[in-house]
Amino acid sequence: MQGKDGHCAESGFILTEFRLADMIPRLMQTPALPEKIKPWRIAAENGCLNGKLALATLPRLTAAVDRADGIVAIALTAGIDGQGIRFIKGVLRAEVALTCQRCLGLLSWPLEVAVSLGLARDEANIARLPDEYEPLLIAEGGSLAVADLVEDELLLALPQIPRHDDLRECAALGEVRSGEPALDAERRQPLAALASLLQDSKRSH
Repeated sequence: MQGKDGHCAESGFILTEFRLADMIPRLMQTPALPEKIKPWRIAAENGCLNGKLALATLPRLTAAVDRADGIVAIALTAGIDGQGIRFIKGVLRAEVALTCQRCLGLLSWPLEVAVSLGLARDEANIARLPDEYEPLLIAEGGSLAVADLVEDELLLALPQIPRHDDLRECAALGEVRSGEPALDAERRQPLAALASLLQDSKRSH
């Protein structure tokens, strides 16, 4: 939703006079997100995406983590920068549970992902994008599922070797391995391979 000042705002409402009984249900509502967007159009219209998605609706993410029973908060804006590049920028916030590779205990991992995507029609356009943008390769009239865009960004932000920052947390959960952890390859490799695959694909849609 875009306000009169040109800035995106959370889907919501303006109150002048209200009754508490009317207000509570509306505060509990989750801002609606479209199922799909046309990135080139939303950038041309200075659009935005504000809302929430259940992590359980992102199957690739749930397969890559130990638990994903929360939500991802989405705050993205689109537009055209001074160089004429159409972009999608913003932040995604979520929290997932991973297995610590030091103690094998559960590790709560907050994700705060800065999104900075530059739209590209083809490989030649990708080469011309400034370094501040990651390429989003998509035909000019093409559409993209919002869930796919969000899921790609969250997967890229997952650590390849998750570990508790504080050894005392590991000690409280289980035995701390001596020296560098002898990582469980079967657990680590899917995450590493998935991140590498996503990076190499340059978000081709």
